[in-house]
Amino acid sequence: MKKKQLFVSALAIATAFAACKKDDPQPDTPTPTETTYNNGVFITNEGPFGSGSGTVSFYSKSGSTVSNDIFEAKNSYPLGNVVQSMEIFNGKGYIVVNNAGKVEIADASTFASGGAITGLSSPRYFLGIDNNKGYISEWGTTTGAVKVVDLSTKVITATVATGKGAEGMIKVGNKVYVACSGGFGNDSIVTVIDAATNAVLTNIVVGANPKSIKADANGKVWVLCSGQWNMSYTMLEKTGSLVRIDATSDTVDLSLPFSSTSSQPFNLVTNNAKTSLYYTYDGKVYSHAYTATTLSASAVISRNFYGLGIDPTTDYFYCADAGNFTSNGKVLRYNTAGIVVDSFTVGIIPGNFCFK
Repeated sequence: MKKKQLFVSALAIATAFAACKKDDPQPDTPTPTETTYNNGVFITNEGPFGSGSGTVSFYSKSGSTVSNDIFEAKNSYPLGNVVQSMEIFNGKGYIVVNNAGKVEIADASTFASGGAITGLSSPRYFLGIDNNKGYISEWGTTTGAVKVVDLSTKVITATVATGKGAEGMIKVGNKVYVACSGGFGNDSIVTVIDAATNAVLTNIVVGANPKSIKADANGKVWVLCSGQWNMSYTMLEKTGSLVRIDATSDTVDLSLPFSSTSSQPFNLVTNNAKTSLYYTYDGKVYSHAYTATTLSASAVISRNFYGLGIDPTTDYFYCADAGNFTSNGKVLRYNTAGIVVDSFTVGIIPGNFCFK
């Protein structure tokens, strides 16, 4: 009897213990933290021209880390060919995919897809106008245009005819200035659009084949014109130029020609205060004070780059090195004195920067 009693008692204790354990609250199983992209810069990588897909990389300034091909990693499909540029507007990233004729939309923090704007002809850049409307410049072939987009429906609602090869855009007050680079031909105008009505206000004649465009601290509009090659592409029959437009009268009030007949200026950017402009030219990076009336003869960085950006909080230079244009490129960071700080590897043909 004693053995049986001991067995029953032991069984009762074990059962009670098990019951107590079952009722105890269990810790939640931790779930993976979703990647978020803040305090850094998105780099658009064009990808191999005519094949494959372009990508977007993200460099985190907080952790000094880089994440590559973040769109496909999040959404399980590639962006397409060629990834031209990206802009953040109202918490969304608008990624312009040139050859694919579309603009992919992604959440600017998680990069989850938000759909796409399609039916475009060689789109180049996106510009947010207001909460309901955006502009997309179209390079086209022999013509140029700006497409007006309803941001809530992602539907193109109007087409504004511009000069050939519409490229960079800037909004000053209630006007949008569009640099028209010529497409497969040549052009020399900046088309000015009323942002409220989408009507063309005027076409301003500047230098040959304007590409990038920025506004300074005085509200003046600066246009970097790349120049025009001769028929055999052996020399520039019209050299590049840096042109300033008075946004009040919409007239050119300063035009500064470059001297080289073999090198074109590209990649116009400004510092955070908009008091200095920077561009690439003749294998170097140059600066131009917004009050200066002559071009600078001394370079800030003595190295050529495919793309150029400036951090709006630190004024550090972000310089894209495309390498051999077939394998992964690099981004080099320089401080305000033009001294290299570090570098990191990104995708194939890095070209544009979008800071967050």
